[in-house]
Amino acid sequence: MRDRRGTVLISVLWIVLVLSVVSFSLASSVRVEVNSTQQSFDSERAFFMAKGAAEIVYNSFAKSVPIPEDSPIRREKDDYVFPFESGEARVRFDSSEGLIDINSASDKMLASLFDSLGVDRETRNRLVDSILDWIDTDDIPHLYGAEVGDYPQGTPGQPSRPRNGPFATVDEILLVKNMTPDIFFGSFVADSASGQFRRIPGVRDLVTVRPHGATIDPNRASLDVLRTLPGMSPESASRLVSARTEKLFSSAEDLVTRIPVLASTETLDYLKFGDDKPTELVSRATITASGVSRTVRLLFNREEKLKFISRMPLLYTRTEEVSIDRWRFE
Repeated sequence: MRDRRGTVLISVLWIVLVLSVVSFSLASSVRVEVNSTQQSFDSERAFFMAKGAAEIVYNSFAKSVPIPEDSPIRREKDDYVFPFESGEARVRFDSSEGLIDINSASDKMLASLFDSLGVDRETRNRLVDSILDWIDTDDIPHLYGAEVGDYPQGTPGQPSRPRNGPFATVDEILLVKNMTPDIFFGSFVADSASGQFRRIPGVRDLVTVRPHGATIDPNRASLDVLRTLPGMSPESASRLVSARTEKLFSSAEDLVTRIPVLASTETLDYLKFGDDKPTELVSRATITASGVSRTVRLLFNREEKLKFISRMPLLYTRTEEVSIDRWRFE
């Protein structure tokens, strides 16, 4: 009798244990699902915060109507800061001249770009030549490149490859032979020293298809873009970014005076200085509680036009018209 009771007790204990494990697993799954749902909700909320803030700054700029001083929007250096109950959005003007013009980049510039991303030499050579083949107008491949015979043709809904002309969008670079999602979008790698993950930027973070020539503005380029320049070491790029926070560079002479190590490098051939006009707005919104953030970019066009006041005598004035080009969501 006692043995039977003991068996029943053990069975009950096992059932309780199994139910406890199941309940714990179910609770964990529900918690993960709730967290995932909250993250998704916060991401959407941050997106609309960032987009709305960018639209307000754009309309103020396009219509030459300043944001009222008594509004809750405040200025912090170059940022417009929008306070929200759940977080904040920061908007600033930017320019494509701080990015590499992929359609004007030389083979040396492209090779240096892929070297900065840690791409192996063979893949780098194939990518450089494939990009050059995509842009040029002939069907003669470079040594490691790819021309019409190396791409599938007649795919419904897709243009023939290569384009044999300039890239129309940055995303089109992903279609180039030998390009991979990790190289294009970026990736994460573990730091052996700290054990933490760090992000390696992707091609799309560094280039633009908006034409501005083969040089970039060091006053606007990010640290990652500066590191791609031929002859630029990571240490020099960091020094440049640190120096320009105190005062922007006015010329190449000013640059080498403040950062002498760049005086004898080929980096100077890839830099330009000037009062370029911004052509985009970058808006980043962050939800305070979760830390979730979203970034949107509003690209716009600036066109100078003549506005005639009278014909006799001939009087006119120059005006600038601003129009939205497109949105880019990150």
